Amino acid sequence: MTCFLVCSNVKSQYGSIELNTGGFSFIPLFTSDKPHYILRAGTNDKKRLSINLINLIMMDGFHPANYSLITRYKLIDKKLKLKIGFQLPGYRLFENEEYKARSVLEIRASISLNPKTDFLFLYLHGEGKNFEMNNNFYSVYFRKTFNKLVTNSQLYILFTNLEPDSSYGIAQTISYQLKEKIRVNFFINKSLTNEVFNKTLGVQFYF
Repeated sequence: MTCFLVCSNVKSQYGSIELNTGGFSFIPLFTSDKPHYILRAGTNDKKRLSINLINLIMMDGFHPANYSLITRYKLIDKKLKLKIGFQLPGYRLFENEEYKARSVLEIRASISLNPKTDFLFLYLHGEGKNFEMNNNFYSVYFRKTFNKLVTNSQLYILFTNLEPDSSYGIAQTISYQLKEKIRVNFFINKSLTNEVFNKTLGVQFYF
């Protein structure tokens, strides 16, 4: 696994490692509150077809926690951008080391409202491979760019058979380009259906 990650980063168009007080998830409610290393790599997303890797490793014991390898294809690449993606079976390891494999379909759309503002939509459908899971996640968010500062304001709703009721909430991401290859990321998530409230702070280094 380590060799694969290193090789992927060397050959990819982008690569980074982030030291974060929590763990990343496309679904805010699944964000961990324990420190992680977050490895990202991928091919140039300006091409029609791209491959994107996200791998999470817990700092405590260097325990692998989450792995996602996603292929994305641009269906529309104009002012309106539309992508469809498939996660080549990923996994999630919980603290009890129970292995959870899943497959995920994603649809992403975005449109630029002005040079500094984008409106985005994300849909994820996840199914368990070795356990019973059926997730449908919908999210809309606005991205604002202010020179070195980028903010994402998000509204989301999650339908899952893992919970008795649907979950919805708000999330905010703030990223600041500290140096050419160093970015500081701050993320907060507040569920409006339960007591979940996540805050994470990370420093991301690009290769």
